Amino acid sequence: MIRHLNRLYWIGYISVMFGLYWVLHHWLGFRADNAAVAAIGLVVGVLFAAHVGFNISGFALSYSVRQIPQVRDKGLPFHSTEGEGFHRLSIARWIKAVLLESIASLKLITLLQPWAPNPDGIKLAGKAWRKKKPLPVLLVHGYLCNSAVWAGTRALLDRADVSTHAITLEPAIGSIRSYSEAIHEAIDELLVATGAPQVKIIAHSMGGVAVRYHATEYGHHRIAGMITVGSPHYGTALSTLGIGKNVKQMAWGSFFLNTLREHPTDQEFQTKIWSLWSPQDNIVCPPVSSKLEFGKNTAVPGCGHVALLNDSTTEDLILNWLAEDSQAYPLAENRA
Repeated sequence: MIRHLNRLYWIGYISVMFGLYWVLHHWLGFRADNAAVAAIGLVVGVLFAAHVGFNISGFALSYSVRQIPQVRDKGLPFHSTEGEGFHRLSIARWIKAVLLESIASLKLITLLQPWAPNPDGIKLAGKAWRKKKPLPVLLVHGYLCNSAVWAGTRALLDRADVSTHAITLEPAIGSIRSYSEAIHEAIDELLVATGAPQVKIIAHSMGGVAVRYHATEYGHHRIAGMITVGSPHYGTALSTLGIGKNVKQMAWGSFFLNTLREHPTDQEFQTKIWSLWSPQDNIVCPPVSSKLEFGKNTAVPGCGHVALLNDSTTEDLILNWLAEDSQAYPLAENRA
C-alpha cells in the first residue's frame, strides 16, 4: 500500500512540474531548457521546504510536550532524563539535525519507498559464514513505511556478512495485533534459510512495539535479542495527527500500550531489548517514551526520527551488538 501511495505522489509532482514548465515557457517566455530546470528546481525546493517546516514543528513539539505536567508526571520514573543533559544542543546542532532529518525523510518518501528495487525478502551472506558469524537479522519497519526504509542498514549488514530478512507489514493502517503472524512467519523463513538457532531483530519506530506484542503471543525463545530505533514504547502525543488503528494504539498512555507493559512476557522480553533513542526525536513525543523499563537504553543525541536509523553512532552500536554473540552454526541444507 505504502509503495503504491508514494508512487501516486509522483503523479502530483510531475503534474506540477509540467504546469510550471508551461507557465514559464509559454507565458513568461523562458527558453525550454531553462523552464524545465526551473520547474524541477521549484518542485524539489518546495518539497524540501515542506519537510523542513514539518520537522521544525516536530522538533519544537518534542521539546515542549515533555514540559507538560500531565506528560512529565505520568508515573514512569524510568523515563527520567535527569543527569543525561543530551537535550541541550547548540543552535548549530539543532539546524544540522533539522537539515539531516529533512534530507532523510524526503529521500525515504520520494525515492526509497516508491522505487527501491526488491526491498522485501531474504539476503543471505556468502558461504564464508560457515565460520563464526553474527546471527541473522530480521528488519521490521515503522508506521506508514515499508521495508525500503532499511536500504542503508541492509547495505551496512551486507558488508558485515550478516544475513537479513526485511518484511513489509500490512495493512499499513491496521491493528498492531494483526502483524504478529507476519513476524512469526518471517522468523520461520529466516531460520530455515540460514540454519541459525535464533534470530536477532532490528526494529524502527512502530516495528519495535509490534515485535514486543508478537512476543506476548508467540514467545521470544527464537529471538536472541532486539534493537529498537526510535520506537514509541510508551506512546507519542503526535498519534492524534495520524490515521489508522495502529497509530491510535501508539497514543501516549493508550490502553493497548499500558496492557502490553503489564504483560509478564513483555517484561521478560524487554531484558533482551536495547532501545536506541534520540532526545531530539521529532515523531516520538516526548522522546523519553522510547526508553524501556526493563531493557537497556542508550541515547543518540542530535538525530531526528528517520535520520537516527543511519546515524554513524547507531550503525556502530548495531555492528558491535551483532558481533557480541557471533557463533559457528551450519548452513541450512539448501545452502550447503
